Amino acid sequence: SSGINAEYGQNELVAATLHTNYNQDLGVNGFVGFVSLAGGLVGSLWRVDGGNFLLPARLVEHTKAEVISSTVKSISPSSSSGYTLTYSTSDAEDITEDFDAVIIATPLHNAELDLPDDIDQESYLKPFQRTLATFVNGILAPLVPGEKNPSDILTVTSKDKLLFSSIGMKGEADKDFNYKIFSKEQLTEAQLNKLFSKINDVKVVDWLAYPKYSVPDSVPNFEMAPGLYYVNAIESAASAIEMSCIGSKNVALLAYQYLEKVDNVDSGKVCRDVRNFREEL
Repeated sequence: SSGINAEYGQNELVAATLHTNYNQDLGVNGFVGFVSLAGGLVGSLWRVDGGNFLLPARLVEHTKAEVISSTVKSISPSSSSGYTLTYSTSDAEDITEDFDAVIIATPLHNAELDLPDDIDQESYLKPFQRTLATFVNGILAPLVPGEKNPSDILTVTSKDKLLFSSIGMKGEADKDFNYKIFSKEQLTEAQLNKLFSKINDVKVVDWLAYPKYSVPDSVPNFEMAPGLYYVNAIESAASAIEMSCIGSKNVALLAYQYLEKVDNVDSGKVCRDVRNFREEL
């Protein structure tokens, strides 16, 4: 028979993409596995020229939205309609302001945000996967003596504890080479010296990168309450910038439907400028 053995496909191919994309093992749900494969083995990958961070930056420019650099502390029902936000800026005390609708576009697990009492916040919270991205400028030692290292090194299912999830060369370097190492725990100096024959510089980013996925899994609603929406609900299905774009569009349409008091939304009319905006990017 033709094709790939299922066990080999899971332990060698799927596991490798999960390790490098989500820093997690095969215990995730099937949809996360498919998204991980799409980002690792299937078709072409795309990025915004200059960096994906330009996507929200260009959206702000395109919509002419007012950006207030602040920390939102609480969201509560307004005495009239909509919601009251309490937020603080670097040069002022707490400010309260009323809004017709509110969209939350940040993971709730580290937002330190007080929500209305009638919202079941626990249903929107998931444990997140700690991921350490260690950026090293230097020379990677041969992982196999006498063999040249590939530009990307992925790991597969193993009974032993893995030292790292993946290693990849990143960008141009003025000196030697730049590498990014994904791991679940911080690498010690001894471990780095074992991996590298020469180290010029090391920078570590320790963050809660993605939800921890499991089976069975649940996905909360975008609408937390009428007029209050949560873009990052979609991360409970799978995490990727493309998923965030899908979540953002859904929430924008829900907010439009709520504010305009309409039952159905023609997304083609509401989003008529999207194609031109995408071409500009």
